[in-house]
Amino acid sequence: MWASLALAGCMEPDAEWIPAPPQSPEARGLDPSETIARSRIDGDTTAALLFFFVVLPCGLVGAWSLFWWVQHRKRAAVERGFDPKAPLVNGHAVIVGQVELEPGATGPAIQLAIQQEGKDIKGKHGWSHSWSERSREVRVRPFWVRRFTGELVRVEPDERVVLRDELSRVERRSYAERVRFAELTPGETVHVSGSLFGANPSGMGAAYRVAATEPVLRPSRIGPMVVSTERPGATSDERARFYRSWLVGVAALALALPTVVFPTVALLGLTGETVRAVPGATRQWQVYRKPKNRPGYYVQHYGLRSVREDGGRAQVLTDECSAAVWSCVQSGACPEVRYTVSALSDGVVQIGVGGQITDGRAIVLGLVAAALLLIYPISVFGSRPWYLRRRIVDTGTGKLPDFIAPRR
Repeated sequence: MWASLALAGCMEPDAEWIPAPPQSPEARGLDPSETIARSRIDGDTTAALLFFFVVLPCGLVGAWSLFWWVQHRKRAAVERGFDPKAPLVNGHAVIVGQVELEPGATGPAIQLAIQQEGKDIKGKHGWSHSWSERSREVRVRPFWVRRFTGELVRVEPDERVVLRDELSRVERRSYAERVRFAELTPGETVHVSGSLFGANPSGMGAAYRVAATEPVLRPSRIGPMVVSTERPGATSDERARFYRSWLVGVAALALALPTVVFPTVALLGLTGETVRAVPGATRQWQVYRKPKNRPGYYVQHYGLRSVREDGGRAQVLTDECSAAVWSCVQSGACPEVRYTVSALSDGVVQIGVGGQITDGRAIVLGLVAAALLLIYPISVFGSRPWYLRRRIVDTGTGKLPDFIAPRR
């Protein structure tokens, strides 16, 4: 990385250096802000832009990702750490076992039906379609969970229940209407969290005991009941991996931006010092620009070479400069000019005080910051499992599949 930074800015224009006339030692010279090239942004503004376009967005995304990575790892460890065979105790509890219904009952214990409306979309590259959630309905009834110890616990969910299960069934109602179902069926292994009442750790529960004496799990006052067919900690593990990936990615971005987009400024910020040097030569050149759908034009550029005595060594500092400093040197009115130079290499240098990025690089950083702050929340919300989303939208290529009405 240091090699790439040190080599940054070494590309020199093919223009002849012209010795500068002697400079008047009594001349006032120019303020450092007047010496930088017109395509660059002054040091103070550059520092502010780097903070708002690099440090702030990368810091926010990194801190948020780190926080939730740690939180989800803790949650996963807690969910995996309980003993499914531990004696029942009143209060908050997690019950693990197989779902059972009362004798003779059929159908799911919990059914979540999500009504979706279909839509065909014609785009630039052909047709696509989407199924957008219009409403959802939860049907619940009491059921029992037979623990691995053989004990039965009655579970009484309400309509706030969170069912963590697959959307395993789809029912097409019409061409543009369908229903997706998540269903908790007898025989499935679940873990259910809620508030436990009537626990009796000293004895085993007989099958289908009287409701007044059997342990009952109900929703907590502070949150909904969670019924999950996944292994304990699965969702938290997945979310932890997601945030860890973002943390690694934003760290890589934070390292790549100074290396690729503003290497000279980064190196000057870490190892630079401001020095004074005597102008020795100037040059000028033109660069042809051709904007899209507009006529081309030439842009005038100026360069300045100065010499500084550093401990008996002549330190030659070269950089592009403004037209004002070029004119000042040509008239002999600039006895010295300030530069910011890296302690690692005389070739990593910029005229003026502090590192300066160009207008184009500032625009690139702004676009990267905007993209990061836009993509990150979309990724966070879009990657959540369906049961953590308020609204489900499914998409696909092509038009909606043909609908064949069932026979009646």
